[in-house]
Amino acid sequence: MEHPPRRIAVLPFVITYAYDLEGQALPESHQAGREALRKTFYYALTPYGYEDVKLAEVDERLAATWGPIDDGGWHEATPQALGTAVGADALIYGELQRLMHFSTPLYTETSLTASLRMVDAASGEVLWRQQAKAAERGGALVKKGQVVDFLKDQARSFKPEVKFLRVSDVAVKRLLRGFPNPPMRVAPSTPPPRGFGATPDRAVRLAILPLEVKRTTWQKPAALLRAELTASLQESPFEILEIQQVDAVLTQLGWTQGAPLPAELPLAELVDTLGADLVLRGAVTSWGRTYWVLGSWVQAGMALELVDPESGEVLWSARQQNRRHAGLLKGPTGYKSIVMSPITGLKSGHLERVATHLARSMADELSTAPAVLTYVSEAQHAAP
Repeated sequence: MEHPPRRIAVLPFVITYAYDLEGQALPESHQAGREALRKTFYYALTPYGYEDVKLAEVDERLAATWGPIDDGGWHEATPQALGTAVGADALIYGELQRLMHFSTPLYTETSLTASLRMVDAASGEVLWRQQAKAAERGGALVKKGQVVDFLKDQARSFKPEVKFLRVSDVAVKRLLRGFPNPPMRVAPSTPPPRGFGATPDRAVRLAILPLEVKRTTWQKPAALLRAELTASLQESPFEILEIQQVDAVLTQLGWTQGAPLPAELPLAELVDTLGADLVLRGAVTSWGRTYWVLGSWVQAGMALELVDPESGEVLWSARQQNRRHAGLLKGPTGYKSIVMSPITGLKSGHLERVATHLARSMADELSTAPAVLTYVSEAQHAAP
């Protein structure tokens, strides 16, 4: 797109099942699947070069104009009316043609099929369209190898929100293939005043810096982990600045994409330009796959620090590593698994899943750390 939209809103997703059209009750598991896909897509979209309207804000504005979301009054509205109501240049529509959550000791399946499209709010033109299918299957008929994996799968099968979250992760990665990602435009206007006391009701603005790496081959994993952190922190006490917006300012300060951050990075100038309050910096401490005859491992590790740029004080720090193992040492029960489990464990999808869980875990720890919450609360309510 030569003139991409600047501000995007992800509308509530719609289930197009026949039972929904006939007025039958929507199963709770399917409601969980619908919400999991929408939230996962929104969070995965946050690192892209758009300004994102928060989901709660979208729902609030739709309900104020057309009534309760689930009543569907907004469905008949034109893109122009919707764009005006939610304050967006483009709209993401989502339709789920298939949802399944089936669970027995012998077989479990959680799957979905979804079609998404981005529509220009002013003209109604479809700018992008994509469809994806994803499924996760388990149970005794499928999990013939790993006893541990079988037991975990059975436990998860009773929580459709967890199963649909895992399936949504896969679906969204497929949906975003080819999704247009324009460069973030840095607003020429003066950024919001720094210092929490200046505007007590304003959210604390957090800039996530590029992660440092020990090996040049870890640059791509570092970008993946940074994007996962950005997505996972969307429901944190912070307002997360767009990655491309942060990178644009870093470039102005002499940083080159893919290169280490300057040793004497002027944090004060960086946050003044961004209008940020805090900075999250860190490094990738481990990444990769290890294969032995009896098993294989995929692992990812990060170390993070939350920094007050004015004082240079580290408000919070943590180091974590996530690992997944497959193979004979994990307890297979079938001959096929003895041979295949170590090889299956080498799939790149497993490594991406480990990275996603690592980022979510560290984001959760940061968001719930008592010291961080205390600092943010006191700073937000400080007198001007």
